[in-house]
Amino acid sequence: MQSLLTAQAQKAIDKHLSTLAQPHPFYEARQQAWQTFCQLGFPGPKDEAYKYTPITNTLAEVFDLSQAQTTSQLTPAAIMPLLQHEPDAYQLVLINGQLSQAYSTLDSYQQPWQCLTFAEACQQHPAALSQPWPPSSPEATDAFATLNTVLFEEGTHIHIADHTILDKPLRIYHITDASAQPRLTYPRLRIVLGTHSQASLVTSWHTLGKHPGFTNAVAEIQLASNAQLDYYTLQTQMGQAYQVSTTQCYQARQSVLNTYTLTWDGALVRNNLHTYLHQPYSQTNMYGLYCLDSQQHVDNHTLVDHQVPHTQSKAVYKGIVAGQATGVFNGRIYVRADAQQTNALQNNNNLLLDDQATIHTKPQLEIWADDVKCSHGATIGQLEEAQLFYLRSRGIPMNKARSMLLSAFANDIVDTVTSPTLRPHLHQTLQARDKVSSHSCSQRYDILQKG
Repeated sequence: MQSLLTAQAQKAIDKHLSTLAQPHPFYEARQQAWQTFCQLGFPGPKDEAYKYTPITNTLAEVFDLSQAQTTSQLTPAAIMPLLQHEPDAYQLVLINGQLSQAYSTLDSYQQPWQCLTFAEACQQHPAALSQPWPPSSPEATDAFATLNTVLFEEGTHIHIADHTILDKPLRIYHITDASAQPRLTYPRLRIVLGTHSQASLVTSWHTLGKHPGFTNAVAEIQLASNAQLDYYTLQTQMGQAYQVSTTQCYQARQSVLNTYTLTWDGALVRNNLHTYLHQPYSQTNMYGLYCLDSQQHVDNHTLVDHQVPHTQSKAVYKGIVAGQATGVFNGRIYVRADAQQTNALQNNNNLLLDDQATIHTKPQLEIWADDVKCSHGATIGQLEEAQLFYLRSRGIPMNKARSMLLSAFANDIVDTVTSPTLRPHLHQTLQARDKVSSHSCSQRYDILQKG
């Protein structure tokens, strides 16, 4: 299947590259990425980074990479229910990776921030698109991110000028139309925050239609000195979605990046989150929560690269895994030889609610400096019977007691959300999900007790 998928990919990529004229602004970048992809190939079972996520075989069985894609057939009646229409948020809608003028509130955008296509950005902000196209370190080179560079049709560039504080969040909806056939999309997003700027971005992912969809997404984030960004990824309404999402973040002096990755929907999801602290006094905080059931599979790979002295990072991920679902967490922290006075923390805590649920966790530290403060840890456990007994002794039914404990476990992550409108919404959706999980867990518990 690996060779078959590679042949399909090569056919599709060769056809795509042949349509690009030499003066195309990303022609050389695509050619270089194609050469890199030919060296890497799709990850196989012996690839350590994808050891627990057999995505190549899955793609070979479900998708034909050489198949021509039809245009979107989605109607407003299908799209409008997805949009929150938050009065206190700017709205961008991307359908199959392309910015939709019809559903985005572009008419309200004014300086000093802009939303442009890559072609427009090449003319207005050429320096912002000049680098870094390749990953910043060999450890972060990923075949799917490289493939996105080759195959994305048109990227979306968000530029926030110096000394700008957005008055309200920017809400980005990624919609995949799988109504006519299995859909493959390659969204490309670049976000640039200028000096002393501040913004909050919320990205949500949706798959519509009876067919599965594969989304190979790449987002690049550049923070100038003293910039601050809160970046939310909501994978909560994805349906029959297969997704590889790669986010590359580059932080300058005294910048602050807070990322929140919340996943409880999708067939197979792989999140690559890489942050490079390449100037002093920069700080990154990563928060993640995955709540899985049925046969879902979610794989979170994080990388924090401390390249200079006086930088800080914190990564806290929590997982609730039920049914026959599988959760994977691999967190890596690099502290380079020059990165003295580094402060880095990493934790991954998990709850398994069923005997057939699986979690693979692997926190990693690689430290070449000696004046640092670093720690990491991981736990895997179940709901404590003593806590359940205490709640039930107070007259609380089993399913309610389990829901309360699951909510308390997950709220440690949800409560870090700073958005006053998003946090209540996450609490509500999480409670609804907990009720379903706790009810099924309660039924299984009663069966075991009777047995």
